[in-house]
Amino acid sequence: MGTTPILRMAEVSRVHGSDTTAVRALAGVSMEVHAGELVAVMGPSGSGKSTLLNLAGGLDAPTAGQVFIEGESIGALKGDGLARLRRRRVGFVFQDFNLIPSLTAIENVALPLELDGQRVRRARRHAIARALVGDRKLVLADEPTGALDSHTGEEVLRVLRERCDAGAAGLLVTHEARHAAWADRVVFLRDGVVVDSTGSPATAETLLDPAV
Repeated sequence: MGTTPILRMAEVSRVHGSDTTAVRALAGVSMEVHAGELVAVMGPSGSGKSTLLNLAGGLDAPTAGQVFIEGESIGALKGDGLARLRRRRVGFVFQDFNLIPSLTAIENVALPLELDGQRVRRARRHAIARALVGDRKLVLADEPTGALDSHTGEEVLRVLRERCDAGAAGLLVTHEARHAAWADRVVFLRDGVVVDSTGSPATAETLLDPAV
């Protein structure tokens, strides 16, 4: 694609700890996600999927390499600038929803919008999913259907797909090929390394088989 990707990760690595306690979560990962594209990230437990998502959204900083959102290096952002980026340009949908206990469900959903001066008075379940995504350019979803019944899970995936079709870029971490089937392509991680980045959900399902 000739346009600037919404998300670009350039040789990104993340190491936790140091010396003898060092654990490599990601090693030299490079990838792009463009407007209108939903990319699924798959891999066995401990492969670095959630670490990749956290780095993509600026929730964590890479040990090496750079992360760009709409051409801007987020490593150069500090404090308020980074918070503004996460609030206005990046939408997060997590398995546990990262709710604030003192707020109601509707207030939790409305919070990112209210921080930008908007008010949300009421929402149904479908509207809640939309509010979580909003009009942000980059949507990051980490096993978003894990805590939901199958019908609601499908609804969340549908909203995510619709948002990408409308021009957002989406990154979906999932361990199920049927959920990855909503994506345009699959990036497969193993031991912090991309081992396949052009596969279909069927290809990824084969790669998930430890016997392969």
